[in-house]
Order: sequence, then C-alpha cells, then structure tokens
Amino acid sequence: MAVYQVVVHEYLKNSKDTLNLADRTEPLQKAPVSFEGGCPADRAKPEPSHVVHRTAQAAALDKRLALVDPDKQQEKINTGDPQILVKKAIDDHVMPSDQDLENSIKQAFKNGVFTLSEIVFDKKHQFALVSYSFVCGGLCGNGNTYVLEKSSGKWKIKKTCGGWVA
Repeated sequence: MAVYQVVVHEYLKNSKDTLNLADRTEPLQKAPVSFEGGCPADRAKPEPSHVVHRTAQAAALDKRLALVDPDKQQEKINTGDPQILVKKAIDDHVMPSDQDLENSIKQAFKNGVFTLSEIVFDKKHQFALVSYSFVCGGLCGNGNTYVLEKSSGKWKIKKTCGGWVA
C-alpha cells in the first residue's frame, strides 16, 4: 500500500477534486522478467501477469479517492466523452460553443477512472515498478510508469520510465 500511496499522492498533489479509483489493479505492461531497479526495456516484452488485486484498501489512502468499478465507470466515460463533440464538429460541421466544450471536459475529468498496475519488486524489495493510467475519454487521459526506491523505510519516486497523454 505504501507504494500506491506515493503514486496517488504524486498524482493528486495539486488537486482538490475527487478521483475515481478502479477497484482492481491491472497487469503491469512491459513487466520485466527480472527487475533490478531500472526502467523496463521496450524490446523485452514478456507475457504480462494476469494477476489482479482488489484496491479497496487503497481507497483509504486519501479522502479524495472514490472506489469505482472500472467497467461501469467506462460507460459513464463513453457517454460524456468530449470526443463526441469533436466528432460532431468534424462530421456534421456543427461547432460546439466554448461553454459546451468546457462543460464536456469538466465532466470527462469527473467521470475518468484512475487505475493502478500490479507492483513488481526487485529481489531485495528496495525498488518497485508500478504504472497508473487515468482514462477520461478517447482523446482524454494520461499515464506513467515509475521506479520507486525504498530509503530510510520510505518509498520515493526515483525515476519516470515514460508516460503517455491522449
């Protein structure tokens, strides 16, 4: 839980909003066969673990977290996706108002779901590798992979291993 707490704290550090936390983890993509504290190589792509865990305890990490079923939340994301307005503008040449765009984006962030990956530890449990994704629509989201190091009994982000933004 301490590793997840660092990741959630980093993500929420400048926010007062509630974040929808998926009630289960997802397998870590590009999980290394042997983890020694570095970023996984893009070339090495073994089969990811299919193990997932429930994140009920993680919801207690921060009062701004709301535990959600990611499949049900995806339905909300799909109906309020800002991409719908963009597609309508392109296909039907109907430009949304600035207010409609702003409202759609705000709603997308409210509906978005934050999902944590499984954690991979090195043999000594000094380093941890973990990813997160925040998905709020087809053109809305971000994610990252962190290497954390345990120092003086506390986990700290050591490096970022690449991320994505939609």
